[in-house]
Amino acid sequence: MKDYTGPLRDGVDVIMKGFQLDIGAPHMWLKFHFDVKSHDQGFFWLTSCGAYNGVRGMTGGDTAAETQICVHMEDPTFDATVMAVNRGARCTPVFRPPHGGEIPAAGPCRWEVSISDHIGLVEENPQTAMIEATRAGQFHFARPTATDDGLADYSGPFKRDFRLEDLSTAMLSVQLKEFALDVHLLQRSSYLSVERNFGDDAVMELIGEHCKGMAPVYHARMRRLFGIEGDDMTAILKLLQLDHHFVPEYVRTGVQLIDEQHGRFWIEECEAIDDGSTSGILTGLWRGEVVGLEQIVQDINPQAVVTTGTAQGNRRFVYDIRIDPRREPVPVSSMSDIVGGFGLLTADLSEHIYSYDN
Repeated sequence: MKDYTGPLRDGVDVIMKGFQLDIGAPHMWLKFHFDVKSHDQGFFWLTSCGAYNGVRGMTGGDTAAETQICVHMEDPTFDATVMAVNRGARCTPVFRPPHGGEIPAAGPCRWEVSISDHIGLVEENPQTAMIEATRAGQFHFARPTATDDGLADYSGPFKRDFRLEDLSTAMLSVQLKEFALDVHLLQRSSYLSVERNFGDDAVMELIGEHCKGMAPVYHARMRRLFGIEGDDMTAILKLLQLDHHFVPEYVRTGVQLIDEQHGRFWIEECEAIDDGSTSGILTGLWRGEVVGLEQIVQDINPQAVVTTGTAQGNRRFVYDIRIDPRREPVPVSSMSDIVGGFGLLTADLSEHIYSYDN
């Protein structure tokens, strides 16, 4: 089957490139496959979907739950994704869950992406312009010295078998930061919507709950990947140095190990400071609160306490972290079981599986 490789900027090939680099389509956890037929038509399908598998596992194959994630959620999400490249593009299911039984041999779903001049344009959400106008939305990472061990960019033809490993070391280091920034922008948009509909108090409550639910899962993965053990201050500071919420360059942070019971974390002058009132887990930090940061730290050690410190020089926001062995340990959030139930805790991303026979 021949791929379409024309020099396009708003065609299906560019849309498919976007899927290949989208934070909503993590490589291997969601096993995407692509076929570009022309400027105006292409297909993608999944031979395995971690999110779908997680819902099936947690609900015992409940069709209402499958409909919620694979229809009510994916229909507007996929359309919004393709329209970000071309307002005349739409994403239509060829087949998808619920299947009412066994998963088809071809995988859980297949979708067609098409572009037409006759498709009515959807009014753009005004929140898009608000997010785009932030410093985060306009931020550019510094380019490291180029290396010749892979693609310097992805401006060439669409590669249906594209892998992150195809990028050069220099480009990959930038793309990893882009993933972290994309998560920040997604959270910022989510909290902005919550603020508009339910108020500021709801935002602050959700920030704490989200961090408490997410941290056990991504900390376990980072510990395994980087070999970080223990619950002392060294482990706390190491994991804060790696935390994706503090996007490198956009957020400039520092840590100090005072002793194994006491440490310090700070945010220096950077683009993130004062970049809007609702900015993900940074929202509370800009207000002199510890919501979000404390929940992340307490997952590493449930007897840890975070307090605001005194700004000094370039250190605009300073936080003291102490482990108090006399303190009652903070209980683990039940939300972490839900997050881990999607297979994110144990997902093995060590190998690629590709097939192009369909």
